[in-house]
Amino acid sequence: MSKSSYGHALTTLPRSKQYKGPFGRLFRELAPWTSPEANDMAAVQALKDFATNSMSETAGADDLDNANLPAGYTYFGQFVDHDITFDPTSSLMRASDPEKLENFRTPRLDLDCLYGEGPADEPFMYDADQGGCFLLGTVQKDIAGNDVAGSNEPDLLRNRQGRAIIGDMRNDENVIVSQLQLAMLRLHNRAMRQVMGVDPDDTTATFGFDGEKFAEAQRKVRWFYQYVVWNDFVKRMVSNDIWERVLDKSDGHAFNGTVYNWKEQPFMPVEFSVAAYRFGHSLIRPGYQVNLNTDVGLGFNVELPIFDPANAGGHDLHGFRFFPHRHTVQWDWYFDINSGGPFPQPARRIDLKLSSAVFALDEGPDPKPNMLAFLNLLRSMRLELPRGTDVAHRMGITPHAIDDPHEDILWPYILKEAQLIPAGNSGRMLGKVGGTIVAEVFGGLLDGDPMSFVRNMPNWKPSDDADLMALLDNPAPVNGGDWEVADLIRASGAPINDTDVANTIANGQN
Repeated sequence: MSKSSYGHALTTLPRSKQYKGPFGRLFRELAPWTSPEANDMAAVQALKDFATNSMSETAGADDLDNANLPAGYTYFGQFVDHDITFDPTSSLMRASDPEKLENFRTPRLDLDCLYGEGPADEPFMYDADQGGCFLLGTVQKDIAGNDVAGSNEPDLLRNRQGRAIIGDMRNDENVIVSQLQLAMLRLHNRAMRQVMGVDPDDTTATFGFDGEKFAEAQRKVRWFYQYVVWNDFVKRMVSNDIWERVLDKSDGHAFNGTVYNWKEQPFMPVEFSVAAYRFGHSLIRPGYQVNLNTDVGLGFNVELPIFDPANAGGHDLHGFRFFPHRHTVQWDWYFDINSGGPFPQPARRIDLKLSSAVFALDEGPDPKPNMLAFLNLLRSMRLELPRGTDVAHRMGITPHAIDDPHEDILWPYILKEAQLIPAGNSGRMLGKVGGTIVAEVFGGLLDGDPMSFVRNMPNWKPSDDADLMALLDNPAPVNGGDWEVADLIRASGAPINDTDVANTIANGQN
């Protein structure tokens, strides 16, 4: 990309580089969903009952895998969510005005969950010996919490109590998203060295900080990431007709929003953040295979839950702790990277049922079975989201049948809509209501970001960037089509197969 085209983007930046943004509504004219119960206490109890009785998988009966969606997209979606939304101030216990809530993340796909406020404001995340690179850590504890001496196994940088020192604490809440954060940090570091004219894998080279080179490496990583968000992640989740309509890049670029529009800067709609985008919660598997290290209780057909709040076995994938030794994620179990055999493991389908992995979250008031579903439903009610049937009518879509009043809460409405898609696609993508909201918000965020590839070079591809291609052994998409999340992982140097995992644990890199 020429300096002139990038310079044009810089002239149209938001007024302040610290700009975050408010939450808002897509359908402010629609009345909110209201509980059929007589009072608030009864309404909350009814939400708990619906979550427990109607939104919980029955072991062996509802375990429907999504053969079209590898499991890694569940956690890539979580990583993306943490990049665009963060609201630490809202309360589940009172009605809230979304336009008064502050989104402490920029409503842009700019990886601020990775970069934080940058080397000048948060130098503790960056390497003084390799200017513009992130500091990384190494594994310090085993699964039992015992010290590991001389480990080379990469990890996030952590303090002495095991908490990750990263741009967003939420990207350490489970092992999979933690390893994805690590892969993205490694991707930036490799791009930074490449831009500096250093071997991308030479972690011993020393060079000073160059602000222009840092911005160049950052822009390359951001554009690669933005490209796969739109052209891989979003494209998998919505129908082709919605995807092609929302962001037309055939002649320059054109955002064709029907429900998501703004006047000055993009905002974060609560119908997206509280309802439509939470389809990802239904993708969570009961457990995940991690790698082939049988000596630490892993291996084929060994599935660990994301967390085990009952501490039944004590071996799970929860985060906010020292990363357990020899648990480096083998990424071909999470994305399609041409490994063959049983890889990758699939995500669950999009439907009303949440897996047992989230039945008893250890958070919130008065924990109950399927706490995650209950908290989502309660937030929908407190933020006064509209009924799903009303949103469908507003879009000109015939709504599906409602068997229980709680199914008309926008989040479960969207889940059931996906479940009802016919012709073998049931639960494999979002329906028209959910797909429209998700695609329009992502397309709108890209169109509204003056520094995105869509606004600057709408037909850009990662293969147009020689520095990015230099990070790949094979400078072509791994699956022969368009660029995917798997290609981000490959370019980061994170471990793909069991040999890579062994080398990474032993040597710190493949």
